[in-house]
Amino acid sequence: MSATPPARTPLRVTVYGSCVARDSVALAGGGDQSTVTTYIARQSLLSAGSDASDRYPAGARTAHRFRRRMLRADFAGDLQTKLCEFHDVTDVLLWDLADERDGVLVFDDGKVVTRTFDLLSEPEVWEAAQNARHLDFGTDEHFEKWAEKARSFVENLKEMDLFDRTVVLRIPWAMVTNEGEAAPGSMGKLPIEANYLYERYYDHLVGLGVRTLEIDPELLIADPQHRWGLAPFHYTQDAYDAVMQQVFESAGRTLEKIPEPATPVRVTIYGGPVARDAIDLAAGRGAKITDHVSRNSLLSFGTNGAAMFPQEVTGVTRSLLRALQTDFAGRMPSLIRAAAEKTDVLLWDLTDERDGVSELADGTILTRSVDGLEIPEVRSIHEGGTHIAFGTQEHYVAWKGQARRFQRVLQSAGVFDKTLVLDVPWARTTIDGEEITSSNGLSAEEANRHFRRYVHYLKALGFRIVSLTENEVHADPEHRWGPAPYHYTQDVYDLIVERAFEAVA
Repeated sequence: MSATPPARTPLRVTVYGSCVARDSVALAGGGDQSTVTTYIARQSLLSAGSDASDRYPAGARTAHRFRRRMLRADFAGDLQTKLCEFHDVTDVLLWDLADERDGVLVFDDGKVVTRTFDLLSEPEVWEAAQNARHLDFGTDEHFEKWAEKARSFVENLKEMDLFDRTVVLRIPWAMVTNEGEAAPGSMGKLPIEANYLYERYYDHLVGLGVRTLEIDPELLIADPQHRWGLAPFHYTQDAYDAVMQQVFESAGRTLEKIPEPATPVRVTIYGGPVARDAIDLAAGRGAKITDHVSRNSLLSFGTNGAAMFPQEVTGVTRSLLRALQTDFAGRMPSLIRAAAEKTDVLLWDLTDERDGVSELADGTILTRSVDGLEIPEVRSIHEGGTHIAFGTQEHYVAWKGQARRFQRVLQSAGVFDKTLVLDVPWARTTIDGEEITSSNGLSAEEANRHFRRYVHYLKALGFRIVSLTENEVHADPEHRWGPAPYHYTQDVYDLIVERAFEAVA
């Protein structure tokens, strides 16, 4: 077993599983007291080592980069490979069985993939797997095969010197919400049923000598306001605090209590991933996101293509559906006004401008977001319009006019003086020194040159700017949403939040 690192270094947690482990570290990891070394999600133990890559549809267009990365990893069955890669930088392997909840799909050649909501939500991927046999979680056959895999997995953990650092979360699904309502089920299973089915899986791991972690049952309460929505495994903050306290203790460490701020800063985000990730990953309890208006270019507001929005769009999250509908209707300012009274800081991130817009024949402007263009019904509407690329003179001139209009919206809503514009360059390299790939053909050098004049114009209008230099940014190849020039390392988000808070102090 590797030597325990000094107490001043973050606890390095490798997450194998899903919701509970991920949220525990993200929401209760003590800020810089812990860090996720890698996140292996959406993989049943039964799919590990089963390489079904040849079954993954070539050229499949998925709605999210993270989803695509996780699906590909599951089809490749790369759990063992990932653990081998990160075993020497792992203090705790946090294993969460949540992704077992809907069983697996078994192809006629015996290859296995995990049956997840993500797979079912992607038409091309689901089409490739729908003829496979569903082996449901909790059935005797599933348990017997899983138990056998668990025995061999435990032996592999011992060989990698990870067994003594492994902790399994034995956290039942919540039966009620903090509003006193019954918690919903998931994937066709009610909490009482799921909890019964999970018991023998946990008991089997205990029999193999695996350490499990439990918390006070009174803390098992679902949170309807959870950032990922209401689910029986999306708990209130107290549950995550209790989990991480024990995770630290399992590694012989103490999780220092972070003083509660008198009142968290209420942040409304307009724009893309940089602002969202900064607040999510670096602000801790010092800030709270009140609303996130994303995937809406400044150029789309004031036009109205709501009637063109497809009647049925499936396989997308509620937040993405809301963003697309708002963009089609050109209603971004309405959301900003609605959030004004509960906004201490409006954080404006220009990243969503990066792919330009589509102008339709009737003058309607639609934002060309990656997520939107990966939905066939939405993409077909864009294809009927003209692409106005970001950074072109046409785009810049039109955008300047909209910036002045938006300034008036912010002033009338009483949030102009609360607005901070992020000026964070795209990273040219990863933290490992590797050159980062472009985003939809736009390189970091090009993007930074284009963004510079947009930011300069906003500065001339009197907007306050929160800036980092190119020397202060690096991309994170293991970022939770995948590699991109605007997916940064943790220290970048820490710096963004530090400077933003200084600006509003």
